[in-house]
Amino acid sequence: MTPKKIFSIAHMESAANASHADTFYHLVKNSSQQFKDEIHDVYFGKNFVYEYEGKRKIYGNPMGVEATDAQVDALFRLQEECGIEISLTVNSIETPSEFFQDQKLLEQFAAFVKSYYDRGLRSCTIGSPHIMRCGILQANCPEMRWKNTVNHRVANAQQVLDYVFCGYDTVVLDRSLCRNFNELKAIRRAVDYYNRTYKPAKKVLLSLLAVEGCLYSCPFKKEHDAMGETISGMYFKSYKQLSSDLWCGNLTEDTWSSKLTCDNWRFNGLYGVLPRNGIDLIIADKDTYNEVTRWVDILKFSGRFIAYDFQPGEIGDRKACWKFTSRLIAKDFSTMDETVYADNITEAINDNLLPLSLWRFTFGEPEKEEYSYKAKLKMLREMPNFWRTDKGRRLVKILRNCRSQCWECHECEKTMGLPSFDSALQLRSQIVAPES
Repeated sequence: MTPKKIFSIAHMESAANASHADTFYHLVKNSSQQFKDEIHDVYFGKNFVYEYEGKRKIYGNPMGVEATDAQVDALFRLQEECGIEISLTVNSIETPSEFFQDQKLLEQFAAFVKSYYDRGLRSCTIGSPHIMRCGILQANCPEMRWKNTVNHRVANAQQVLDYVFCGYDTVVLDRSLCRNFNELKAIRRAVDYYNRTYKPAKKVLLSLLAVEGCLYSCPFKKEHDAMGETISGMYFKSYKQLSSDLWCGNLTEDTWSSKLTCDNWRFNGLYGVLPRNGIDLIIADKDTYNEVTRWVDILKFSGRFIAYDFQPGEIGDRKACWKFTSRLIAKDFSTMDETVYADNITEAINDNLLPLSLWRFTFGEPEKEEYSYKAKLKMLREMPNFWRTDKGRRLVKILRNCRSQCWECHECEKTMGLPSFDSALQLRSQIVAPES
């Protein structure tokens, strides 16, 4: 079994990477052919900058980052030379009302997208259903494949069909479906029905965000994303223990943003690895992988904030690859200090070295003895793996359809030996030891 064109990966657009004009191109160019065959697309951001009523305005994306012009040039080279599709993302949380007050402005935006289409772009994320519904983009870019955004929170079969009739033909699903396999199967039936009945020129595809590490239906998400368009990665700063001042109203610079929110469950001992606190897709064996990939066509990975740890021109033997992380893998739930790079993920799937969420797209030197998947295969097979234990297998079965109603379940905490809690917002950033 070889995954073919199934993983959607992020172009690395951290502000720290601005001087890297073609680093990403070279990393992927240097990768193995198997790696290239596994990649469905590389998505990148680019802002539409315009002037309205004398003000400079930006319509972009919640990450607050974009590829430089030089990086975009390199991405088009990558598409042409390696056959890996690139995909533009324009999915601001709010669509400016002036787009529908000024026809010329809407035409300017359509021309902006068409400028990439004319260069060979054939995949684009558009966050505005109104713009998609009016048809101006389809008229200008007839061969483009249009994606909605995960922020639309499309979570059931009827919603999928509604977005299809809106004009989207790649439907990006809500993360909640990582915990609702029954609805995933229903969505697959609905899309097969649509493709069979309406026989579209471009068959509708389904994409699921498999790895991101966010809380299910986080109450801060929309506000975080809206802020992110301006402050980007500044939402996250170096982690510091939350002071008691935060809880009595004396806020300081170090207690804003993520210190109020996800740091409390991401950096909190064993609570940070509970599946309920990071709604990643838990594919714990190759049979489940084969099952899920019958329902969805694309598995999407986050990663646009990844920063290179080397200077431009110092790529050396580094290449695009997959990195194994031992988060929640050991029998005692500790993090094992091992780094393993694989030049493709097919072997790891066939060797049953999952969950998939423990493998992340990155860059590295997979041929080096100290990092090589092949050299460390015996260790990987023999290392304690929570997901192969009876407790782990039982939890996987529950997670398939738990629908993240944690307040009446608590199986994640029970399995890890932690005190139960009803909401992640009850957690504060102090290390809590498991019950003896």
